[in-house]
Amino acid sequence: MRYIFGLAIFFVLFTSAAEAVKIRVGGTGYWSPYCYTSPEDPLTLKGFTVDFLKEVFSQPDDELQFLALPWKRCLVMLENNELDLVLDGSKDSPRLKKFLFSQEIYHLDNALFYLKSRFPDGPQIKSVEDIDKFSLGGVFGFNYKVYPFDVSMVQQGAKDIETMLKMLERRRFELAIGFEQIVCSRMRLKGIGGGDISYILMPNVKSLRFYIFGNHTLKTDKLIERINSALQEMKADGRLAKLKRKYGLQSSKKKILLLKR
Repeated sequence: MRYIFGLAIFFVLFTSAAEAVKIRVGGTGYWSPYCYTSPEDPLTLKGFTVDFLKEVFSQPDDELQFLALPWKRCLVMLENNELDLVLDGSKDSPRLKKFLFSQEIYHLDNALFYLKSRFPDGPQIKSVEDIDKFSLGGVFGFNYKVYPFDVSMVQQGAKDIETMLKMLERRRFELAIGFEQIVCSRMRLKGIGGGDISYILMPNVKSLRFYIFGNHTLKTDKLIERINSALQEMKADGRLAKLKRKYGLQSSKKKILLLKR
């Protein structure tokens, strides 16, 4: 009798282990606040997209494995079926067009940050050509050549967003270039700006949209389906908004001089 009982327990445990879904996920460590690592723990991915996926795959049989990797390594491993999903991809990338994408997880808007004490009514910018009238600042290493205006004189002495904003406050330049959501998140979480920094959206520059993606396999089809379903549920019940607030990604209550894009 004991033998039969023990065999039954073993069978249940073995079956549960066999049914566990191992989900291998790759992400970069330098896309804060969406997906990043800390110097103290460079192998552990954190951020909005990471927490979102943990919320999606929270069933007992889900076994999430996150890998912090360079972007190109993520793609190579995905192509070799060593990963099931990769975080924070854009459909605008030619190399990614062959993959299966989730619904849009988030988007980024290109913005110009300024001092309200310097421009009480906001900088007078009606078109991208008007941007050339202002001195510009940015972050070292960012590819500003993607913008449809003259970027040859952009000051790129800032090592990070915080430094760029401090240079803006010291009036080293008139406008700072950045993604609205990322820069505003940093300002909220770090307490930068003191109420003097605001922004306008770049005119006629489209938003960048980001997704979770993987190969066209039966397994990935099911994973993407779960992601899309959970995304809608989290939007409806407020969990997505709560997660955004955790990372300072809530929508700004007032956007100054919103321009047509």
